[in-house]
Amino acid sequence: MQNFFLVLGVFGMVLAISFFARKSVNRYSTFFLGAFYAIFSIYTFQTYVIESGLLLKFKWFYVWPLPLYNLIAVPIFFYFLTLIKDEFVWRWRYLLVFIPFIIGFVDVVNVYAKPQEVYDVIIENAYAKPGERLAVQYGLFNINQHYAMRFLWQFLALISLLPLLLDFIRNLLMEKDRKLLIWVISLYVLFVLMSLLATMFAFEKLLKIDFLRSSGPILQTVNFVFYVVLFAIGIMPIYFPSILYGYPRSKKNRTVLSTAPKQEELKFGLDVDVLLSQLNGIKESGAFYEQDFDLTSCAKALEIPTHHLSYFLNQQLGLSFSAYRNNVRIEKGKKLITLGYLERNTMQALAQQCGFANRSSFSKTFKKVTAMNVTEFSSNS
Repeated sequence: MQNFFLVLGVFGMVLAISFFARKSVNRYSTFFLGAFYAIFSIYTFQTYVIESGLLLKFKWFYVWPLPLYNLIAVPIFFYFLTLIKDEFVWRWRYLLVFIPFIIGFVDVVNVYAKPQEVYDVIIENAYAKPGERLAVQYGLFNINQHYAMRFLWQFLALISLLPLLLDFIRNLLMEKDRKLLIWVISLYVLFVLMSLLATMFAFEKLLKIDFLRSSGPILQTVNFVFYVVLFAIGIMPIYFPSILYGYPRSKKNRTVLSTAPKQEELKFGLDVDVLLSQLNGIKESGAFYEQDFDLTSCAKALEIPTHHLSYFLNQQLGLSFSAYRNNVRIEKGKKLITLGYLERNTMQALAQQCGFANRSSFSKTFKKVTAMNVTEFSSNS
């Protein structure tokens, strides 16, 4: 089991470095997610050191991380908040999320303010009696009380975001952004499970009630679920690499390319003129005529989330991305036909030039968009 925590620690640190190093389009969301994985990796590394009996070799790696662990609710809370609102605006009420960190900081300062012998005794007792280390009093609270407060705060912070999150999920369902929908729901549920199980463990010890450990099978099942949740949190980003670039750009970094009168303001701070200009640039680059160019590819090129692009096309043009892409491709097909392309080439070649895999899909889409088949259009042009 010790190696399990070591693997999680390595995964967490690699992810944290990746998020911090990546030049994302929204530095706030990426930073908060990276901060969580940094704390997560330090926590799992320390657990590995303790469970492996290496604490006497790494005495320095024990007391000081406590405030950091108590901070874990902060990056989780602000990650979801900035993901939902697409911006970071400080509110003084957010200080409530920092209460466990402040208490932990006070207790750690209290420990380090005492003679070195006190710290050495804490380390030796933690090594000799690891099962009793959570009952050690640092100052205001003992370790188990810090543990309970930390995860209770995380649970409450997540629950406080639930109304905003439900609205966000409804928007994703309407915009059919499946990847982001799965990522948000999965990560939120895993965080809630982690905080709930950890809080139950902590309060069981505080209240001395064996409601989780009344029998071996129950304990094994709960432990198994908890470890699965930790492992899933540790490796989830591997299956959702698009989260590294799936955020909108900061509003202050957007530039307006037109002096036209201001149109009705769209959600997410989207700028109509900028996006239309960028879409035209993508069309001119020929990307729309690549067969594998999809919603995700276009959103990457625009540096906005896929659900923002879907929303923009629907609100501004009344089209889905697929319909918009088909219109762009068929427009090119019409131009090529007008220039006599079919006099020198086959229908299959024309279809491939426009981004279609075969002549059948091209012909079907052409008729749907223009209300006439290719032969009729060619005769009239």
